[in-house]
Amino acid sequence: MKLVCTKENLKKGLSVVSRVVGTGNPLQVLNNILIKTDQGRVKLSSTNLEIGVNTWVGGKIEEEGALTVPARLINEYINNLPTDKVTLESQDNTTLKIESDNYHTSIKGLPQEDFPLIPQVTEEPFAKIDSVELRNSLAETVWASAANETQPEISGIFMAFEGDKLRVAATDRYRLAERSAQLLEPVSGSKEVIIPIRTVGELYKILSLGKGQVEIYFSESQVLFKFDETELISRLIDGQYPDYRQIIPKEFKTEVLVAREELIHALRAAALFVPDSNNINLEVKPEGLVITAASMNSGENTTQVKAKVTGLDNAAVFNFRYLLDCLNNLSEANVNLKMINDSSPAAVVPEARDNYTYIVMPIKL
Repeated sequence: MKLVCTKENLKKGLSVVSRVVGTGNPLQVLNNILIKTDQGRVKLSSTNLEIGVNTWVGGKIEEEGALTVPARLINEYINNLPTDKVTLESQDNTTLKIESDNYHTSIKGLPQEDFPLIPQVTEEPFAKIDSVELRNSLAETVWASAANETQPEISGIFMAFEGDKLRVAATDRYRLAERSAQLLEPVSGSKEVIIPIRTVGELYKILSLGKGQVEIYFSESQVLFKFDETELISRLIDGQYPDYRQIIPKEFKTEVLVAREELIHALRAAALFVPDSNNINLEVKPEGLVITAASMNSGENTTQVKAKVTGLDNAAVFNFRYLLDCLNNLSEANVNLKMINDSSPAAVVPEARDNYTYIVMPIKL
C-alpha cells in the first residue's frame, strides 16, 4: 500500500474512527485502525466488536493494500504534524512508513487479516432523515436513558418508525423524554428498535460534523447509519421496550408558562442548598412559581419566578437535576410546566412545539 493525502483529510478521518477504539484491549488488533485503499480512496475502519465505523477520505493511491496500526499513536502523531501532505506506505505487512517533509516515521502494525470483519448491511435504506433533525432529536432525549446494565432495554434509546415519522424516546423509569422527527419520505411498514446508548453517542458526534441526509439500514440484529462519507454499524439491543405511552397523562390540573432561563437560574440557586438529596419543593401560586430548598447544613433558599398560571394551585417535590437536564437541552424561550398533584407525573413541554414531551415523577417523601 502506498498513498498520499492531506493532513487535514487524514486527521478528520482518524478522529471519526478513533473514538470507538479502546486502550489496553487484550486482543491487540482491537486497539488498531485499519487503513485500506478502496476504489481510489482511503478507507479507515475501527471496531470494538459491538460498534464499527467506516469512513472514506480523499487521497492519491499509488499502490493498493491495507494495514492496521495503533489508533492512539497514529491519531496523535498526525495531529502533531505541522505539514500539509502525508505519504503512507506499508512494508512487509507489519510496518507503516509515514513521510511528511522532514518527518520520517515507522509504526509497527498488524496485517489486515487479523482485523475483525465489520458486518455490512447492503439492502436499500429503510429510512432517510435530515441530519439536523436527527441530531436535535437525540440531543433532547438521550440523557434520560438509564445507566443500568441489569436492564439493557432501558439503557438504550428507543426508535419507532411509522409513516413519515420517527419517534425517539429514552427513560430510566423515573423520567421520560420523547421527541418525534420528520422523515424525508414515508417508510414501508413500521419498525421498533432499541439502540445502545454508546452507539447513539457516537452517532451524535458524527452528525455534528456537518449537514445532509442520513440513511438508516437494518438487518436482523444490526443497524447502519450512513452519513456523508461515514458509516456507523452497531448491534441492536434485544428486548421489549416499556410501553411508556400509557404513563403519559392526558389531562393536567395546572399549567405554568414560564421563561426557561429564569427557571434554570432559580433551580440552580436552590440546588446549592440540597447537595445531598437533590430535592427541591416547587409550589404553584396564582402569581407564579415559588421554589424552595433547605438543609440542616447549608441553610435555606426561596426564589419566586413570575409565570402565567392556568388552573389550580399545586405543589410537588422534584429532583432538580431531572428538571435541569430537560431545560438545558431545549432552546425555546418559554416552557409549559404541567402538573396534576404531588404524586402524579408532571410534564415539561416547549412553548409552541408539539413534537416533544418530557415526563418526570415527583419525589414522594
